[in-house]
Amino acid sequence: MANSDRFFIEADSRSLSEKGQTVSGDVCLQRRYGGHTVIVLSDGAGSGVRANVVAHVIGSMALNYTLAGEPPLHAAQTILRTFVPDNDRPGRNATFTILNIRRNGEVHLAEAGNPSYILLRGEDEVVPVRKCIHIDDSELYVSTFGAQPEDRIVLLSDGVTMSGRMTRRLPEGWGRAGVLALCREAIEASPTVSARELCRTVIARAELNDLFSPKNDMTCAVVYFRQPRRILVCSGPPFNESQDDVLADMVAKYHGTKLICGGTTAQIISRELKRPVAVELKRDPAGLPPTSMMEGVDLVTEGVLTLSKVKSLLEHASGSDIPQKGTDGIVARMLLEHDVIEFVVGTRINPMHQDPNLPVELELRRNLIKGLAQILENKFMKEVKVQYI
Repeated sequence: MANSDRFFIEADSRSLSEKGQTVSGDVCLQRRYGGHTVIVLSDGAGSGVRANVVAHVIGSMALNYTLAGEPPLHAAQTILRTFVPDNDRPGRNATFTILNIRRNGEVHLAEAGNPSYILLRGEDEVVPVRKCIHIDDSELYVSTFGAQPEDRIVLLSDGVTMSGRMTRRLPEGWGRAGVLALCREAIEASPTVSARELCRTVIARAELNDLFSPKNDMTCAVVYFRQPRRILVCSGPPFNESQDDVLADMVAKYHGTKLICGGTTAQIISRELKRPVAVELKRDPAGLPPTSMMEGVDLVTEGVLTLSKVKSLLEHASGSDIPQKGTDGIVARMLLEHDVIEFVVGTRINPMHQDPNLPVELELRRNLIKGLAQILENKFMKEVKVQYI
């Protein structure tokens, strides 16, 4: 995700494989670099491993060309001339959408073969000018527009629009109009519905259209321009005790969700703000120490061990769905539900973390949070800030 003066960019996607296939022939790649957010949705023509490989090649080419500074139009032209349709090799045709969002909110799109994107401004559809360019036997559609706060862009593979085809209710398939109607309903019911929730709603309905037996791979990606959701994560006591009050003041004045990871950290903030810590005496499914509650703080957990498990969860997660019910799952979901994650890391050494009997993977707090921040930035496209105290 990228940041601008007017809005924050939340992006998420959801895919579902054709019934009987272990992998999807659709691929959605996302990357943030500099002031750009790049999203590529590619369809590998067919289903299964072969289609997945083709989709990854197309998606990687589109992503890397764009990251190298090539406009989406140039990247798309190169891909289309590489994957020329061939009757003897039908898997070579290229189907993709390239979305490049600049820091100032300028959006550039190039589409080949996929259903045309949906642009919603609130509940209303906006139809930008789409220019058609013929490249050999392929048609490429390009468009440029300026995004506004509360805009949403919905990208689709044809498995979504064709869902329900040949059924009595939807003999011609759900269609782009059906997706648009559902998105409007979802936004009307919840004007701040997240990109994550909206793309899952679309895929859930597409799966229902196919009677829970998908006849094709389905992918939906949603981009939402909105005010950022912020979370403050405090872990570790300050290097100097004289800064205890500074840490407590940060927590007291922060506007957003507040998470404290560490018993010593919680005791310091409790003492400085004169707010008691109440321990919840219930067993944690992940085997972690019990959580606590404090007035003005959303959650208090144990420190390094919990963050280590959260890092492992996010590192191995295949998407943004975290089903685990333990404290590690709760914290991971809290992080993924926010856009701007601000870590305040105390640098005082805890003697317990020097115990050679502790597991090797239990990293020192500073290195642990550095690794966690990298995962959140690179894999989940969060904006992460780390401050040492």
